[in-house]
Amino acid sequence: MGDFIVGLLLYYLKLLAMTLGPIVVCGLAVELLSRAFARLVGFGSGIVFGVTAAIGTPIHELGHAAMCLLFGHKIVDMKLWSPTAQDGLYGYVQHSYNRKNVWARFGNLFIGVGPIFSGLGVVVLMLWLCFPTSWHAFLSNSQALAATDIGFVSLLKGIFSLFLNLPAAFAEHWFVSTLGLIVILSVSLHITLSLLDIKGALSALPIYCGLFFVFALITFTARLNAPIEGWFWLLTVRLLSLFSVVIAFCLLWVLVGVIIRLFRSVFKAF
Repeated sequence: MGDFIVGLLLYYLKLLAMTLGPIVVCGLAVELLSRAFARLVGFGSGIVFGVTAAIGTPIHELGHAAMCLLFGHKIVDMKLWSPTAQDGLYGYVQHSYNRKNVWARFGNLFIGVGPIFSGLGVVVLMLWLCFPTSWHAFLSNSQALAATDIGFVSLLKGIFSLFLNLPAAFAEHWFVSTLGLIVILSVSLHITLSLLDIKGALSALPIYCGLFFVFALITFTARLNAPIEGWFWLLTVRLLSLFSVVIAFCLLWVLVGVIIRLFRSVFKAF
């Protein structure tokens, strides 16, 4: 009995880590890198955020709105983009729901992290349309990564292989590739979660954990844990591979910020 309980708990924690882990890692990484870029550039970063918001903010808010509709929330008010936002709030989605409805309460988790799903969806669309060779190579590579027992360094190399293969596409279709690059750059800077988003998501976390425990108990008792764990691992690797593209472009923004800061320092020295 003791072995069963220990095995069940380990299986349950693995599933939670594989489902929530990539989302938490991506959200925190993008938020930290966005703040780093803003601090490096200073006042001028507002111009970059404002310009990229024309693409990134509507996608961000549509992620909230889509999840509201999916989980039965009523959208009270919504603004996809405001070009003259004075407080940095370029868009918003206000919604209400029946607190007695468990499905609606459960949906708060996905509504809160909705921008991550919508942002990833647009990244996938751009990769598929503008970088088809890299996208198909990514699908094959992530399948191989999940199916083999490899080291951490090799895993990181595989995850970032998608990003490293993107430049080759410019030699074939530079216009389409540039368009895709602009969209991905704009989206990557706005896959961030506000404090209200995080607060709303955390309010549904107990329900999520409870439902997932029931799922883990049923599948573990039926001895389906091995194939389900393998499927979730494949999903995790593919999500991390996609997130690596977003994070890599955020790192590119930080690199631009470092160059601007150095340029200002040299200019002031003269």
